[in-house]
Amino acid sequence: MTATNEQVLEAFKPFEQFCKAMLDAYLVVNAQGKILKSNPAAALVTGITSKQLLKIDSFNSALSLSIMEKPITAAEILQNTVPTRIDDLIGTTNQGTDLNLTIGYFPFLLDGRVIGAFILLRDVTAETQLQGKYKDKASKSITDPLTGLFNRAHFEEYMNVEEKRIISLPVGNDHRNLSVIMGDIDHFKKINDKYGHPAGDFVIKTVAGIFQKTFRKTDVVCRYGGEEFLVILPASDHAGARIAAEKVRQAIESQVFDFQGTIIPVTMSLGVAQLIVGQEHGKDAIARADTALYQSKQNGRNQVRVHTGADVVASVINAA
Repeated sequence: MTATNEQVLEAFKPFEQFCKAMLDAYLVVNAQGKILKSNPAAALVTGITSKQLLKIDSFNSALSLSIMEKPITAAEILQNTVPTRIDDLIGTTNQGTDLNLTIGYFPFLLDGRVIGAFILLRDVTAETQLQGKYKDKASKSITDPLTGLFNRAHFEEYMNVEEKRIISLPVGNDHRNLSVIMGDIDHFKKINDKYGHPAGDFVIKTVAGIFQKTFRKTDVVCRYGGEEFLVILPASDHAGARIAAEKVRQAIESQVFDFQGTIIPVTMSLGVAQLIVGQEHGKDAIARADTALYQSKQNGRNQVRVHTGADVVASVINAA
């Protein structure tokens, strides 16, 4: 039996007052993707008035979505029966404007089937363009010649720019969050001593490639020096950064480092910290991430530790 639009809106009702305070755009849709409710920010993102949005058959008619040039339909999104986040989306408006979007999806279920959903549309175009601006400037002065990653000087410059940008945002805005991850290849000196410096360079370049593939396009990845890597994660709290750090740790651990027929075992220890906006500078957050990294090393390596601001705590998932 098909659920009515009234049932979908009834499912949304407990969240309605809370959603009025949201700065991001949102849509409430039925199982076919038809928009039943939206906020003024949705009209700004799509370029379509709130009244017009209610008249279209599917939100795909207001915003064409794609990832890596592959279209993502409303039907595909609405197949998910659990809350889902979708990053690195391109949303094209009817006016031909391309936006960089992140979607938050929360389904409404009835007897285990999706009858509708709450869809959060976060416009991250500004952050992506800012990152693109820095990438376009990439040159020998700001990149590491071995890995092609940004170097330490550029990282610190970018951190200063981000710090000034986010401090002006309203308190409570998720875009005001910023976290850093510091990673260090375990026993790297032993790798150089046992396999030679060309093998060490191979390991560093391979790890750099894993970092580039694992983190978001809006994240800034840097070779901080030697075997150390640093990442700035805009619009990310320390919980989200911990998940990202764990993901890259696992990717490195599972990677086969085959150098000229010799398999080199490689793992990485990482530390995470979130910038306490208005109370410290970027260098302080980096220092706390370094402290967390040191704790990872001291506690057996190949793991993630988080500096919460008050103390260093273990990641929920540690290496065995």
